[in-house]
Amino acid sequence: MWEMRLGVAACLLIVTASCPALARSAVQRDVEGYAIASCLAAQDQPYLKDQGDGWASVIIQRGKGELDIITAVAVAVKAELAKGGMAVIRSETEPTRDKTLPVLYCGEIIDVPSVQAAINRAVKKLAPSYRPQ
Repeated sequence: MWEMRLGVAACLLIVTASCPALARSAVQRDVEGYAIASCLAAQDQPYLKDQGDGWASVIIQRGKGELDIITAVAVAVKAELAKGGMAVIRSETEPTRDKTLPVLYCGEIIDVPSVQAAINRAVKKLAPSYRPQ
């Protein structure tokens, strides 16, 4: 019985080790990155705003396909930001104050269903432009 369990465990280890991880495609990376960058660019903090603008600019400059397709993602992000669901924790230095976490919030905004739907639509429309010629 023990030998059989050991054999099964060894097989599972071999199968798991031989399965390559699924990487995101370039179009998926660009569209998700644009969503996060749009969120950062909409923040009040100058540094985050600057970083978001810069990141979005890089994606637009290297991107492929119609610009209006990817900007539809920014519209979905802006609508989500308007809902005001910013991540918040208690400040360790001032326990009576809350501390907002815009980087966490923007990093996870791609998982919000409405934003994810906009991302999926953009990826589908832009995918042919990202295929090698």
